[in-house]
Amino acid sequence: MPEISTRPSNANSPSGMQAFSMDLIDRAVRNVALWGGGAMLLGLMGLTVVDVTLRYLFNAPLYGAHDVGKLMLLTMIALSVAYSARTGGQVVIEFFSHWMGPRLAAFSEAGARIAAIAMLLILSWQLWLSSGSAAAFGEASLALGIPFGPFYILLAVGMLLYAVVLTAELFFIFRGRAGDLGHHTE
Repeated sequence: MPEISTRPSNANSPSGMQAFSMDLIDRAVRNVALWGGGAMLLGLMGLTVVDVTLRYLFNAPLYGAHDVGKLMLLTMIALSVAYSARTGGQVVIEFFSHWMGPRLAAFSEAGARIAAIAMLLILSWQLWLSSGSAAAFGEASLALGIPFGPFYILLAVGMLLYAVVLTAELFFIFRGRAGDLGHHTE
């Protein structure tokens, strides 16, 4: 059975530059989530299997596996949050949307995205600042002493990528093409 795409058809497609930029963003967030987040997921699964096997069969768990596992999970989430937003993988409450007209619904969508972009930019900035203070104060994982600074930067980049996704979607809303946002999966 052929998969139904929620992407806009060519007849209703936005201008060439908008379509190009949204396709570029879609490909970028998908590749970051697939290759980066997927690699972290596979690594985390492998680490868990090895650690559990060594723990229960040989009574010799991997030293620091918990530290590495937490940081791999953090990395996976940082790399996948923008893709999750783009594909509609996050919780959305649309309680009043069926009572709103299209103009008010678009205004509501734009307002929510503007607020989210502002919060994500502040969060990214604070994560960036935290990376510097983490390095200055020597914040690191307990068992292995893995420094937290680079992970703060990774989280900041992940949140910035999420803000880029919301900004691109905001342009569609401002152009009156909120229907073209179609959260899709490929």
